[in-house]
Amino acid sequence: MKNRYLKACLATPLLAVFALGCGDLLDVNNPNDLVEEDVRQEAAASAVVNGTLTLVASSVSQSWQPYLVASDEMRWIGSRDAWLSLDLGFVDDPLNEFIDGPFPAMGQARWMSDEAIEILQEHHGNNPSNSIKTDLARAYMYSGIIYMVIGEIQEDFAFSDKTESGPPIGPGNMSSVLDGAIDRFSSAMSGFSEVGDMDMAMRARALRARARQSRAIWDAINPSPSGSGLVSSADAGADAAAVLASVPADWTHNLTFSAASRSNSMAAWVNDRKENQIDLTIATVDDQNDINGIALKDPIDGVDDPAVIKWLNQWKGGSYLDKGGEYPPLTLTSARMMHLILAENALAGGDSNGFAMHINHIRGLDGLTPYSGQISEMEMLQHSRRGNVMLQGLRLADMYRWGITDPKWQGASAALSQPGTMLPISIIELRANCHLNGLGCGG
Repeated sequence: MKNRYLKACLATPLLAVFALGCGDLLDVNNPNDLVEEDVRQEAAASAVVNGTLTLVASSVSQSWQPYLVASDEMRWIGSRDAWLSLDLGFVDDPLNEFIDGPFPAMGQARWMSDEAIEILQEHHGNNPSNSIKTDLARAYMYSGIIYMVIGEIQEDFAFSDKTESGPPIGPGNMSSVLDGAIDRFSSAMSGFSEVGDMDMAMRARALRARARQSRAIWDAINPSPSGSGLVSSADAGADAAAVLASVPADWTHNLTFSAASRSNSMAAWVNDRKENQIDLTIATVDDQNDINGIALKDPIDGVDDPAVIKWLNQWKGGSYLDKGGEYPPLTLTSARMMHLILAENALAGGDSNGFAMHINHIRGLDGLTPYSGQISEMEMLQHSRRGNVMLQGLRLADMYRWGITDPKWQGASAALSQPGTMLPISIIELRANCHLNGLGCGG
């Protein structure tokens, strides 16, 4: 039976919007109770979309961490053995508490993002005002983000509807989730353009560029990595070029966090709890495991990599030498990422001049010596990508496609023995989903 009541005892409008699965613990009449129909009213449209964004941002902050700890971007330093298991490359364990813990939030964000689209589409049909069109475009954009992240980091996924179990789509079909993200970003672009919000249309296009390249990367590592690992997407390149024509030189698009919404879960575990830390190949630490320097050097100038400093400064809220807090932003896309997409497209197409041009745009942002063949093009691409998309949920796929292994990975781990393996459907879903728990979906 579907619970249609949204408990007003929940602390935030976001949770009140989503909590469709809360059971009635006490059979009491609360005059503040909201039924689901209330949040489907046009007056609640913006609140529904805002709540969706908070759910999506919270899910991304939770879900990226196990993915990045399994890569060589983060490492375990604390007391929880499940983080150690990920650090050793056991990325496929559905019982791992830090794979399992974020899974419900991902399912909630995915469900609410699609629900928001459905609600706003209905409002648009009844009253196609500019405010409704804008909210619908935002709903498409936020749904695109969670679909993109699911497609990038999950091995499989089940699209359930509240208490109605959905079947897993299967590892071989996960590319369709990225296709869904691309479609949603396209709809967001159209909606924002229709109301004249070209800044938001451009942001949706930058996200689509990332999703399109991730779709090409998915093909490069599935069913297993093959070839050089280089990918080329003309569509991603077209988006990237259009974005670069309209944004500042070092532009970023971030998910933001605050005490008024949600904390960045990954930052809480790293900066406050100190269960995990940036990998020692990137940053050096003192005897308290606090960052005290930069380990990753620029391969041409030999200096501390400025891109690493940029993202660590953002991560720590000012200076990478600070402790940092729970609310740093997470970057989803940037001008640097757009240049990297175009650089890789050029390299894959044998265009050395185009490759150097885009790499040097990035190097120019940091005052580095231009690239002119000092190291191989592949080495330059791999180094540039590692520094310039750091803490952006992309590293493990890059390791797989380029045959890069973490020395900590154990031989029996899926990361080492089955490269290309991403995060599994976790045990909480395996036990609850009738398509997965062996009990069947009959009455």
